[in-house]
Amino acid sequence: MPSRLHLRNTVKLAALALLLLNTQAWAEAREQKVRLDVKNKDGQCQVVAKFKGDHDNCDNDKAEGRKDCKKDKGCVCTRREKRISWQMKDKKKYPFEIRFNQGSADPFVKSGENKCDLAGNKQGKLRCRVKGKGVPEGIYRYSIHVPGCDPTHAQFKVY
Repeated sequence: MPSRLHLRNTVKLAALALLLLNTQAWAEAREQKVRLDVKNKDGQCQVVAKFKGDHDNCDNDKAEGRKDCKKDKGCVCTRREKRISWQMKDKKKYPFEIRFNQGSADPFVKSGENKCDLAGNKQGKLRCRVKGKGVPEGIYRYSIHVPGCDPTHAQFKVY
């Protein structure tokens, strides 16, 4: 009997450890996706950026919410060494690029396998990794450009 009791306690302890590890994983920042679209309004095309995801890093206590980071403006929250991706709705029709021309420095990796060239690929996607140490926390402002359209201004928060 003592061995069965010991086995039950061991199983309970292992289950508790797995639950705690899983809870920590949910609190960890995940890759965020900004969805892009091009709208034609009165004969003028406009780039639109929105955050629409299953896991919102801005809900993390360290990110301090969305008061300065609006979903409908494409703002996402991320941490150092995590990724942000952009995806165009109509990938074949609208190539796009990201420009840090709103007073913010470019915080993305510039070399190696994680290099970010700030332009969408042929599938209408761009995926960039935020650098590690040396990237200050705060809001990073940028613009999204599509040839022939008015650019849109967007931002993301590094916490």
